[in-house]
Amino acid sequence: MRSLAPRPVLLMLTLLLIVGAIAFVELQFNRAGPGDTQAQSVPPVETTSEPTPPAESEAAAGGTERESAEERISRKEVEYTRAKEIVAPTGFINTDGISIGENLGEKVVLLEFWTYTCINCQNVQPYLNEWHEEYEDDGLLIIGVHRPEFEFEKDPASVERAVGEAGIEYPVVLDNNSATWDAYNNRYWPARYLIDTDGFIRYQHFGEGAYDENEQEIQELLAERDEILATRP
Repeated sequence: MRSLAPRPVLLMLTLLLIVGAIAFVELQFNRAGPGDTQAQSVPPVETTSEPTPPAESEAAAGGTERESAEERISRKEVEYTRAKEIVAPTGFINTDGISIGENLGEKVVLLEFWTYTCINCQNVQPYLNEWHEEYEDDGLLIIGVHRPEFEFEKDPASVERAVGEAGIEYPVVLDNNSATWDAYNNRYWPARYLIDTDGFIRYQHFGEGAYDENEQEIQELLAERDEILATRP
């Protein structure tokens, strides 16, 4: 009679072999990944300790790059109208001479067409004087362009006297030949043109009123001026 190993021992060995085989198959499957026939290694992502340039940092944070001076001017050429220069002035008060061009890049200019017998111009005048006092040191330049309606208003002495009586301290240009008036194709007294530091008309108003709106525009253009000056080398 042959001696046989106890059946429970054989059964236990068989189960161990089966479990080991299953574990081996699962290990190989996980290494390759589902549906893959061969495992592929992903190259490591390279990192750098060098700081990111400011413009790239802004873009990464969801911001926008600051436009260059050339880009700013090109954009404004499309969006706005360039201001005309003062043309063939027949005289000056409170200055030996003034032009818009000489103040480009430095000042925000408020150009006002007026004549001293115009009641609407007289009503606007206190606001202009106030803005001159409030914002001159911040970069606002007001230029009054006196274009007469009547022949007697062409007398320089009469205009100078009216300027003194109105308390006007900013430069006044005499436009007796209507050259600057025509350059702006203007038809009204008073008329206000607000010109930014790049020389573009950003706001205009004819007649009285809109003083709060006008002042807000002044403040915004002065803030823009400060930003432009801050970016210069």
